[in-house]
This record gives sequence, C-alpha cells and structure tokens, in this order.
Amino acid sequence: MPFDIGIGILISILASHIYEVDLTLKLAIMSVLANLIPDLDVFVELAKRGRVGGRVQGHHRELTHFPLTFIPLVFVVNYFFGNFWAFVIGLNLLAHFLHDSIGMGWGIKWLWPFSNRAYKFFTNDHGALIGNKIVVSWEPKELKEVIAKYGDDHWLRNFYLKFHPVFILELVVFLLGILLLYAIL
Repeated sequence: MPFDIGIGILISILASHIYEVDLTLKLAIMSVLANLIPDLDVFVELAKRGRVGGRVQGHHRELTHFPLTFIPLVFVVNYFFGNFWAFVIGLNLLAHFLHDSIGMGWGIKWLWPFSNRAYKFFTNDHGALIGNKIVVSWEPKELKEVIAKYGDDHWLRNFYLKFHPVFILELVVFLLGILLLYAIL
C-alpha cells in the first residue's frame, strides 16, 4: 500500500504538469484514492476471513481487480468530469493493476470476463518475486494449488515489518511522492 499511495501522489504531480492544472492537496488525495479503488475488496476478505492473503486465496483480488471492468468507469468519468480526471483515474488504476501483477501476490485477472486466468509478470511458475518468465498465468484451480503450496501466511510481517527489498522499494516510492508533493505545494 505505501507504493500505491506514492504512485497516486506522483500521478497527481504528473497530471497537474501535463494538463497545466494547479497541484493541490485535494488533487493528490483524490489521485491516491483512485489508486486504492481496486483494494476495496480487502475489506470483504477481512470481514469474511479475518485476514488477507496467506496460503488461501480469499476475496482480495477476486472482486475488484478486473482491469477490463474499469474501462467503462474511465469513459463515464471522461464524459462527466473531462479528460483530466479520466487521465488521473485511468492512470492510477493501470498503475495499481501493474503493481499487483509484479512482485508480491498472485497477479490479477487481466482478461476477465473473457478469461478466468490470473496473470503475473516477471516471475516463475510458483509466483516468486523475481523469476525467469515474462508472463505466468494460472487457471483458478492451479492458482489455488500454487497458493496453498507457496503462499506465506506471514507475508505482512515478512515483507513489511522487515527491511525486505519489497518494503524498501515501497517506502522509497512513498517517501519520494511525499517529498515531491511537499516541495511543490
């Protein structure tokens, strides 16, 4: 999540520059919220399972992580609020989905509703952080087996509560976003 927040801030800065719109704290917050829209399903998983992730695929990335379903939203935003907000929301959603397809986790269903396969980039067949394949995909049954075998019930502690490379990268992007926002405002 620190990465998503940092990227949301950076996208607000980029959008304000491209569209020659004043960068405000409100714009930065709206951009961050747009980046976090797909993670609303985390609350469903917390309510149903009491936790997120681990060796079981819950509802996170199973309810709101379907990029193709957000295309109409971007068109609606463009129609009612203009190109600027469509750009901010569209780019944030794309950035979020790319982030969830690289690194931690088990990818997302990029082609849903046409395909039920989950896709992850730059990994191996068991979802390692860095692997030898550009794209790996799993059918739901395969993914369930991979998660049961290779999932980490302590992923939060192992990635975010230690100086793991994932945590360091996310922290750097978060701090960069905050520092740039502070410098510009």
